[in-house]
Amino acid sequence: MILFSVLCIGLGLFPAPLYALLPFEVNYAPYSGAHAVSQLQLLLFSGLAFFVMLSFLKRTLTISLDVDWFYRMFAPRLVNLLTPLLAGVITGLESAAASLAQRAGKTLHRHHGPRGNLARTWPTGSMAFWVTTMLLAWLALYYLP
Repeated sequence: MILFSVLCIGLGLFPAPLYALLPFEVNYAPYSGAHAVSQLQLLLFSGLAFFVMLSFLKRTLTISLDVDWFYRMFAPRLVNLLTPLLAGVITGLESAAASLAQRAGKTLHRHHGPRGNLARTWPTGSMAFWVTTMLLAWLALYYLP
């Protein structure tokens, strides 16, 4: 933090190296009389406003409700209200997923099991035939318009 604060103060006091990095020429004088007076006016009037309004900044014992009310009060009530409904939906989804997984397992076992079509050995001649057929289909799709 000290390094960046020194860098910030240094660039504020000597802005020429920063202006040299810009892609166009800069003719700006930050420390002219008009700039100094306008910044001094801003500083003095903001300080005056602070000290005039200081009595309004006293600490008061109040409860300020803000956006945190939604996650402190509303969200737990909403969760308690929706929990029975969501529990039923989750139970239904779990049973549907279990049923789907069981059917998928049976289908996989039917095709890939010990007596499935994909578990038996295939003759080399039929494999060569299907590879040739697929290559011809690919060539036809690739070269025919």
